[in-house]
Amino acid sequence: MKSETIAFRVGSELMRQLDNECQRLNVKRSDLVRAIVEEHFETQPARLADELAKLHAKLKLVHRNQARSLVTILTVNGNITVEDAKNIARTDLLS
Repeated sequence: MKSETIAFRVGSELMRQLDNECQRLNVKRSDLVRAIVEEHFETQPARLADELAKLHAKLKLVHRNQARSLVTILTVNGNITVEDAKNIARTDLLS
């Protein structure tokens, strides 16, 4: 695989942190920065999948609460039996 060069500037504090970590790990600065970038992109899909799973769980909770609210509204204000209201919620909201 052909490699490309990346060049960028960083502030003195970040450079100091990088150099301290390079010294601690006994690696070259370029090797450390390359490893950091690779790690970032390797972990991104897992992090996104985790965030999507959390959002999906929240959405399911909202959906369930909407169904419960509909059942309450239909039974209190619509003079519908609880069983009929649940069937409406299942058909219209939960299917």
